Amino acid sequence: MKLNLKHIVRTSALCSLAAVSLVACEDEPDKYEVADGTPEVIYVCMPTNKDSLITSAFTNNRVLLIGNNLRSVTKLFFNDQEALLNSSLITDHTLFVTIPRALPNYPTDKIYMVNNSGDTTAYPFTVDIDAPLLASMDCEFVAPGELATINGDYLLTYDNFPMTITMPDGKVISEFKSLSQTSVSFIVPEGCTESGPISITTKYGTTKSTKFEFNDRRGLMADFDGDGDLGSSNGIVPQGWNIAAKAYDENGLAGCGRYVQLGDGSTTTDGGWIESFKLPFWAGNWGGDPMSIEPGNAGCPFCNLIDFRDFANMAVKFELYIPKSNPWSAGAMQLVFTNAKTAANDSWQNNTYIQPDGGLCRGLYRPWEQTGSFDTGDKWITVTVPISEFVYNADGTKGTVPLSSADDFATFVLWPWDGGVKGTECTPIFRIDNIRAVPYK
Repeated sequence: MKLNLKHIVRTSALCSLAAVSLVACEDEPDKYEVADGTPEVIYVCMPTNKDSLITSAFTNNRVLLIGNNLRSVTKLFFNDQEALLNSSLITDHTLFVTIPRALPNYPTDKIYMVNNSGDTTAYPFTVDIDAPLLASMDCEFVAPGELATINGDYLLTYDNFPMTITMPDGKVISEFKSLSQTSVSFIVPEGCTESGPISITTKYGTTKSTKFEFNDRRGLMADFDGDGDLGSSNGIVPQGWNIAAKAYDENGLAGCGRYVQLGDGSTTTDGGWIESFKLPFWAGNWGGDPMSIEPGNAGCPFCNLIDFRDFANMAVKFELYIPKSNPWSAGAMQLVFTNAKTAANDSWQNNTYIQPDGGLCRGLYRPWEQTGSFDTGDKWITVTVPISEFVYNADGTKGTVPLSSADDFATFVLWPWDGGVKGTECTPIFRIDNIRAVPYK
């Protein structure tokens, strides 16, 4: 490869001149005057490394233009987004500028410089944008023909590069009911019932979902679709005492069969201890070894059924429906795991571990706290509570006994109670389905 020594000497000299000129310009800002003529950019570099030529950079980064007659620039655009110019950072040969944070509506991969006469000079330069970010679905279970919504960022579509969504079965979607940078809604295609991750492709790359899956059936703890009123397809049933939960299939999730309901619409709660709202899954058989039950048996410890070794990168999820007629405004949904063998008071069938000063740290879900009342708008949503956020005592204080091993995930209780948040009396109805523990990275 033949090197152009003249060019190397020239650009190195311009880099040195940039630093000197900038200081002089900043010391005497009143001397700045817009020049006539046409700007010329020789190259672009990062201010922290003037010997490195760049052809692209991410939004909100400062870059340095090296060239000639740069004082003739009165306006500067990256694609169609105008950058803010500071005359104290412009000399004949240097121009410091920050790439606008706003994303381009019409990417052309060029810098456009407008001079004092209104003429425009272009220079090739790409504004780097992140590949799509896929954060969540409003509801992970959506029937064909129904509306699904994905939330994230950098969900961008252009005439010359339209965004596409690829479902687990390979069906590609390019028509959307609504689309913004942070959300996209679409109709699930007919026959699209497979479980798995969803991929989104834009001009800037392809991303496969890792924080959620469509029709997610991994790590199932309870779906209430097995034998018996509350049985699940994996053999698990709620175990404990005073279980008032009932199973229903009317107005359930399409393709998901039965769900369980807590509350009858007449029971009033202020967040206090109400047994009829509790959904416990005690491990083991009464009087037996709580950890020895194999999968397929009613009292199977969840850690015998699901791999919790990487629990720090997992989440508990479930689908939730709270009707508008019976909103929730008191107490936190407690999500409590415990090691059945080491539960408080040497009894794995004891409520003591759920008390504020006992047991392992738990998760608290309390969405009504921000607005004073919460319902799901007469539709199903997916609730996600990362296990990394299981850091509380029952009263909302910081817990002192963290989850530390897979064996700590034997027994599970879901219960709207306490949480250390004050609310107002309410008569909530909680419809719950597909309780599961899944990877969440």
